[in-house]
Amino acid sequence: MKKVLLCALVAFCLAAFHANAQIKWDAKEFMSLSEVKPGMEGKGYTVFSGTEVEEFDLVVVSVEHNYIPGWHVVWVKGTSENFKRTGGAGGMSGSPIYINGRLMGALSLAAWDQREHANIVGITPIELMIKVAERGMKPNLRYAGAKFFDLGSEYVSEGLDMVPSLIPEGNRGLLQNNLDNRNQASSNNLYTRENSMQLAMPIALPRLDAATMQLLKPHFDRWNMTPVQAAGGGGNARKSPVEKGQIIGTEFVRGDYTAFGYGTITYIDGNELLAYGHSAGGEGNVNLPLSGGFVHYILPRISRSSKIASPTQLIGTLVQDRDPAIAGLIKKLPNTHHYIPVTAKVQTSDKKVHDVSYEVMREPFFSPLYTGIAISNIVSGMEFAFNDHTVNTKATITLKDHPDLDTQKIVLRNIFSSSGSPGSNVSRIVTNPMRDLISNPYAKLKVESVNFDIKIEDKRKTASILTARVDKLAYRPGEEVKMTFTIRPYLEQPMPLTGTIKIPKDTPDGIVLLRAMSSSSYQLWKRSRAPGVSRPKNINQLVKLLQSDEPNTNLILELSAQQPGLTVQGEEFPDLPISVMSVMNTAMRIGESGYTFGTTLHTDKVETDYIIVGSASMAIAVNRNAQ
Repeated sequence: MKKVLLCALVAFCLAAFHANAQIKWDAKEFMSLSEVKPGMEGKGYTVFSGTEVEEFDLVVVSVEHNYIPGWHVVWVKGTSENFKRTGGAGGMSGSPIYINGRLMGALSLAAWDQREHANIVGITPIELMIKVAERGMKPNLRYAGAKFFDLGSEYVSEGLDMVPSLIPEGNRGLLQNNLDNRNQASSNNLYTRENSMQLAMPIALPRLDAATMQLLKPHFDRWNMTPVQAAGGGGNARKSPVEKGQIIGTEFVRGDYTAFGYGTITYIDGNELLAYGHSAGGEGNVNLPLSGGFVHYILPRISRSSKIASPTQLIGTLVQDRDPAIAGLIKKLPNTHHYIPVTAKVQTSDKKVHDVSYEVMREPFFSPLYTGIAISNIVSGMEFAFNDHTVNTKATITLKDHPDLDTQKIVLRNIFSSSGSPGSNVSRIVTNPMRDLISNPYAKLKVESVNFDIKIEDKRKTASILTARVDKLAYRPGEEVKMTFTIRPYLEQPMPLTGTIKIPKDTPDGIVLLRAMSSSSYQLWKRSRAPGVSRPKNINQLVKLLQSDEPNTNLILELSAQQPGLTVQGEEFPDLPISVMSVMNTAMRIGESGYTFGTTLHTDKVETDYIIVGSASMAIAVNRNAQ
């Protein structure tokens, strides 16, 4: 009796797991891989222009088993003139292939640089694609990924720079270590766009300036995507048919900036569909929006052609994203919470104020990236792509209420100035903090909205530290130290700058270090001196760390002593006796505490009108008998 109940329970669970998947194998409708033979003729269906599905002729060349372990490929040759003109093109992924009236699979592979009229393409068998739907056709309401990326740092080092770097290798903070490991793995990955047979997903973007391309290329290559210049959100058609052979894709961004990634529908059964013949990102059970599309034309290339398309109406939800296919639901549309609203008030250099808005798809990898890319391109389009400028930026990230959060709003402020792109400087302030918030390991956070307040001047306001000196070399505790600097503003004559910092009254006699640092140098020094502080242990420490940057116009003055301190659970304890530190930092508490490379006695700042570059340091004596 127990065995009967157990078997019934297992059967019930299996039935419940597959109950919402109506796409099932039907030998009358589908052709199995075992039936496919070289020389067979068939037909494929795809959109070459507009929303009209056209057929093209093909012949089977060969069947290759385990092209990728568990993934078999049917190689075919396109023989009709319409296909010969383009060959296998980006955006054709998923185009259904029929032999003898039965669906055999989806076009998914094409070689690079084929000779004219070669037109050899690979087909993913339909039986592999159906298995994706059988994994379940319910959206993952707790969808969250674990992809990391690093946009890199653009710190400029010029002028007097005497602060030593003490950052140990692999000791750059918890989140940064994760990024470094993944980036190293990515750089060692030889499966790149240039040697992948899998058709890349075109990403239609309205603007592809050099700065955007430099930022996007390594990430798009890694995920086998190809950015194309297109009217990502525009077109004559606002609605397209939902049928096999039609464009389907995801609007990563919509509104005043747009980004649309797309392929082709392979099969529809009721309200369920299969597409692409390969994954979109390979994230498994997901919950992402799906839109129809309109093909403007196919751009023929010697290397590999690509469909140029734009989105039409929202049609459904992507629920499975796996190697053989993507699977989605029609008319079960994600609500507005599926996109993060982004607004910006931009004052351009002519003093005019522009209000812009767009929405970014909620996705762990692309949400931070596209939030920054969109505002970067919008600002550059309003001003210029490359020129002298200064940008004063405030970004507010609003989070949904969470029981572990002390605050819902993360406010990020800074000023950037260079001869480069004003847009790329603006994007820096929000992209990495959003990434850290979304991918943090402490609490599952939801970004409710992002708001920018941006003011642009068409003048570069940077200044390098040339010299630094103090009025004497020995000071009493409680005495004020006066520093005099020579700074050189961009394209201007050197000029003096003064600052003061007070030595604490309880400072013991001895040698202390006096440092004058730009904001970026100060952040690097803090991570070097007290690595544990830069490794948050909970979500509130992370939020505090994200908002700790000093404005780039501040020159930071710091007095420090060469005596160790201790960080415990992300908090610094600078004045502990050696005996106490040795007890608190035992082998039984590894990971909870760590020593600091020096103790900060006092910090002050000098506010300036320039983005300060460089740093300086010198040793001074503290002596109660000093004159």
